[in-house]
Amino acid sequence: MLNLRLSLTDALCARAEPGNREYAMRDTRLPGLALRVQPCGSRSWVIRARIDGKAVRRSLGSFPETGVKAARATARAVLAGETLTPATPLTVPHFATFQIEHEQRCGVFYKSQGLRTYRAYIRCELLPAFGHQRLDAISRQDVIRWFEGYSLRRPGGANRALGILAQMLGRAKAWGYMPDGWRNPARGIRMNRRKVVGTFLSDDEMARLGSVLDKRIRTGCTASALLRFLTLTGCRVSEAIHLEWADLLPDRLRLRDSKTGPRDVPLGSPVRRFLQSHRANIRRNGGCASGHVFPLAGRQHYEGVRSIWFIVRREAGLPLKLRIHDLRHSFASHAVMSGETLFTTSRLLGHSRVQMTARYAHLADDVLAATCEKLGALLIAQTR
Repeated sequence: MLNLRLSLTDALCARAEPGNREYAMRDTRLPGLALRVQPCGSRSWVIRARIDGKAVRRSLGSFPETGVKAARATARAVLAGETLTPATPLTVPHFATFQIEHEQRCGVFYKSQGLRTYRAYIRCELLPAFGHQRLDAISRQDVIRWFEGYSLRRPGGANRALGILAQMLGRAKAWGYMPDGWRNPARGIRMNRRKVVGTFLSDDEMARLGSVLDKRIRTGCTASALLRFLTLTGCRVSEAIHLEWADLLPDRLRLRDSKTGPRDVPLGSPVRRFLQSHRANIRRNGGCASGHVFPLAGRQHYEGVRSIWFIVRREAGLPLKLRIHDLRHSFASHAVMSGETLFTTSRLLGHSRVQMTARYAHLADDVLAATCEKLGALLIAQTR
């Protein structure tokens, strides 16, 4: 953010033109006082200082309603530890205005896909519902009424939008916009129960899938090799599509960009042998000199894998509802059924929380039956 250091006057503040990004005009006569100029044209006063070792940031009103002299007087009162009187209340922005600042300051922390999703929820749901309201006027009843209405249409989308709203209002509090004693109305609302989507392949289904994939790989089908790679590693399809040979280390893959950020994927000897065989197969079939591990026809795009998946799924006699992402579910489920802990499986999948892995870790009936037999024998032995 651009920062200008000036001896502020009402005339200078009145001539402040909005730019493409927010910038601040800092007062040299009273350090810590600044006029923030938003791209939408709004201008507001803010004071930043450290009082008793704590960082303090307070909004002091908007310009021109609050002039330079009044802003300095209010800022001095804050620095002296005095309580602001009702004559100098905080100016709380409307949701639509605050959203612009929130995106400018927090948008850099989103990945490109996440930023597009964030903007879609803002544009389609949050702005129509709350854009006309001041932030401190948004009540818990307003949020619940909106959330319940949206939940009737899209329960999962309502959960995501509620999380964005709660985070935005929390930022407004942290940035000094909200009055003392204000409580976030979006916190503590029970979200909709998430429907577990997805299944996993049985041993027989995995065998049929492997047979079809091996047959197609021998013909030089790169997309089939990518699908085989997913069954062996549990990687996301987007991670495999954009994987390059430069990311392949002797004992691991270094994913520079995944859903949860950069991460390493450990490679066992079966996966390493498969990748070596795949590389030799590309050279033998006169493949292109692309740096991608799985160079797809045309361009590196999900549709290039999806079309092959439909063919493979049909040839292997797999359920029509089975998705490519269910290969990742199967990896997690078979890892747990083989005795691996949820924590270990979570690390392999690159999940940020173990709870995410628990949703994917399905258990086959024969595994549950074997567990019942083992527990039954143990309990009988203990009661004799």
